[in-house]
Amino acid sequence: MVDGKSLKKDLVEYSRSLGIRAVKSISLESVKDAEALYEGARGLLPSVRSIISFTRPFPKGAMHLMKHESRGLPFYSRMAGLGGRDLDGKALSLSLFLEDRGFQAVPVFSCTPMEIPKKLDMRGYVSQIDLAARSGLGWIGKNGLLISPEHGTRVGIGTVLTDAEIEHDAQLAQGCPEDCFICVENCPVDAIDGSGKVDRPRCTSNQAIAPLSLMMAKNFPVKENLSMLVNVGSADEHVWYTCNACVTRCPIGT
Repeated sequence: MVDGKSLKKDLVEYSRSLGIRAVKSISLESVKDAEALYEGARGLLPSVRSIISFTRPFPKGAMHLMKHESRGLPFYSRMAGLGGRDLDGKALSLSLFLEDRGFQAVPVFSCTPMEIPKKLDMRGYVSQIDLAARSGLGWIGKNGLLISPEHGTRVGIGTVLTDAEIEHDAQLAQGCPEDCFICVENCPVDAIDGSGKVDRPRCTSNQAIAPLSLMMAKNFPVKENLSMLVNVGSADEHVWYTCNACVTRCPIGT
C-alpha cells in the first residue's frame, strides 16, 4: 500500500513533467463545513477521499495585450480556450496516473459541462475556485477569482477527485489588501461587491457571448435543449469574451 506522503511526492513529480507549476491536495472531510463542495464532490465520485487542485499560469506579458482596446478581447478569448483545453488534458492525465496505481479518479473540467439552476446563473458541478483556495494555491479575491500569490489572477485551475489518501496541504492565511477595490471600481455592470461573491447572472450577461449557441437555438428549442446549447456553445474557443476587467485590472502578480 502506497502511503499518502509517498503518493504526494510521486504526484508532484508527475505533475511537473506535465508542466504543472503548483499542485496541492485536501481531504474531503476538510470541506464538510461547505455542503455544496462536500456533496458536489461526492456526487462526482462517491468514494472520493482526496481533492487535488492545480494551477496553470499564463504569461505576465499577455496582460498588456489583454488590455488593448481592439486586440485584447480576441486575444483573451483565444488564450482562455486554449488554456481550458490544456487544463482539462492535464486533469485527465493526472486521473489516469492515479488509476494506474490502483485508485479511482475523475477529472473536473475547467469550463464545461455546466449546470444552470436559473437564468444566466451558469456554474460547474463543484466550485474549483473554492477548492483551490482551500488547498493553499491562493485565496478568493474581492473579484471572486482565485488569486495566486505569484501570478495573481493569471491562472487557470484544474481539479481531480480521487479515492486515494494523499498528504494534505493547508489553506493560506493571506488575502487581498484591505484598501484595494480596483476590481470593484472597474466592473462595468457592478457585479462585484468586494466580498468575494459575484452576481453571476449580471456578470454572465456582460462577460461573454456564445455565437454557436445562438445559431443552434434557431433549430433546437431552448427549453428542451438548454444543457446542450450551453455546453456545446461554451466549450473551448466557442466563446467570445466581451469583458475581462476583473482579470486585467488586478495588480497582484503583474
